[in-house]
Amino acid sequence: MDAHENGRASTLLKDLSIHNIALIDQQSIAFFGGFSVLTGETGAGKSIIIEALNFVLGERASRELVKSGEEKASVEATFVLASGEPVFDVLSEQGIDCEDNELTLYREFSLSGKNVCRANGTLINTSVLKLIGDALVDIHGQHAHQSLLDEKRHINLLDHFAGKEALDVKTRVTEAYHRAVETRRLLHAAQFNEQERSRRIDLLTYQIKEIDAANLSIGEEEQLEEQRGLLQNAQAVMEGLEGANTALSGDEAENGGALASFSVALHMLDGIARLRADYQQLSEKLHQLYYDLEDASYTLRDYRADFSFEPDMLDEIESRLELISTLKRKYGANIEEILAYREKGVEELDLIDNAEERREQLAAEYAAAKVEYDALSMELSELRKLAAERMSARLLPELSDLGMPHAAFSAKFETLSGEIPSANGTDDVEFLLSTNRGEPVKSLSKVASGGELSRIMLSFKSVLADLDGIPTMVFDEIDSGISGQIGTAVAVKMRQIAKNHQVLCITHLPQIAAYANHQYLVYKEETGEHTRSNAVKLSPEQRAREIARIMGSGGTDAVALEHAQQLIDAAEAAMQRTF
Repeated sequence: MDAHENGRASTLLKDLSIHNIALIDQQSIAFFGGFSVLTGETGAGKSIIIEALNFVLGERASRELVKSGEEKASVEATFVLASGEPVFDVLSEQGIDCEDNELTLYREFSLSGKNVCRANGTLINTSVLKLIGDALVDIHGQHAHQSLLDEKRHINLLDHFAGKEALDVKTRVTEAYHRAVETRRLLHAAQFNEQERSRRIDLLTYQIKEIDAANLSIGEEEQLEEQRGLLQNAQAVMEGLEGANTALSGDEAENGGALASFSVALHMLDGIARLRADYQQLSEKLHQLYYDLEDASYTLRDYRADFSFEPDMLDEIESRLELISTLKRKYGANIEEILAYREKGVEELDLIDNAEERREQLAAEYAAAKVEYDALSMELSELRKLAAERMSARLLPELSDLGMPHAAFSAKFETLSGEIPSANGTDDVEFLLSTNRGEPVKSLSKVASGGELSRIMLSFKSVLADLDGIPTMVFDEIDSGISGQIGTAVAVKMRQIAKNHQVLCITHLPQIAAYANHQYLVYKEETGEHTRSNAVKLSPEQRAREIARIMGSGGTDAVALEHAQQLIDAAEAAMQRTF
């Protein structure tokens, strides 16, 4: 089936075009709705396709991603969007047009580190690209299930499951937390003892007086440095101005300068200007040049008259610059920063002068912020506890489907210590699990093997899939550590998720491959000195051969081929009964 199995309009990844990513020089893959698997030998390049998808969705890129010998790499992904998808809100906020309900994301990365990102042709940055990507695809990497062992992540998973009401309260808790922390910081800063207060007043008063005594003005340093440069080169400046003036205007010995020669030329040309239009135009142009040159000579004469050199003036400028340099070492990199430092000092003095009143005000603000924080944290905690009960009720059937019929699950709540302990509220949450009948629930790290962690994560994904609104889910080797009947259970679960989501999965298990709606073979080929990775969608006959290969046959053994086809037929029959 090319659509999801319930037949509704679907958002899905339609095409993925990869250029110069690792072993892939040029590859275009068409994807479809439902459950698709990528199979192939280890090292064939299956994970490279997932890396390319991650790349075009805005994840971090490194130079190692670019194919050897190439200068840049690019990936383009086209999505078909169903009406009402949350991603439309993101696109609208960014001013990205999507009138035909099709979205093309493009990203290019060069060895120089330059990124070029586009959404439907509109240039965007990687942060916006990731924002869009996060609304479209959820990628479960090879080691993502290990994140379940990190207890700090449990509270975020629970909040995600709890839904919008809890997340809204959590946002308010975070805002109240930051208000309380900032108010507490200001309150501590205002609580000087008398000796500290007196010492701080003396220091600030001295600093303000020192800056005021300098009588600084913005732009002064640059002007002084320019004057110093002129005075340090006074002889050259005077000779240059005098020589230029003489060259233009002549000297006292009545040696004519350039202006005099220019005047003669004008007089001669004016005498013939009436004889030809070209002469007239040239005469007018030279007259304009003469006026400009004459104006420049007046300006030069003024510069010469105004310039004077007194040795004491250079000493005064040097002293002034040294004073500014001393103040810069103490108070800022330039005069603007020095004056800003003074203003802060004045404000702090005012606060210290009114310290008692300010302390009382801050204490009242902190008390109010803490009351708000405590009330919101309590409300959030209640929502979390209710959500934990619902999560257990939803999770246990999923675990049972995946071969853990006697599993028990609970969330352990503890209250964090401290007045305002965390931006997430006052709860510390840890998931506890038992996989066998009669055993007490314990930390996941103490009860779950690698294969069990994969199944537990898949259970969480199944429970959360319909809550997060993300239409495409990608699993990179979710089958790690599992085999046999458990592999079949995982396959059934992924096919069930694919009723309402597009699911892509890299697998080495024939059971999972047999349950797919679509199968792609990823393979390597060598041409000369180069190795390339390719992917091709398999026909039904090719699927049987590939699944036979996964089962350990060379793909041509008649018995293995028959067994592979039986596996495919049994999977399809089971799904027909289920759906």
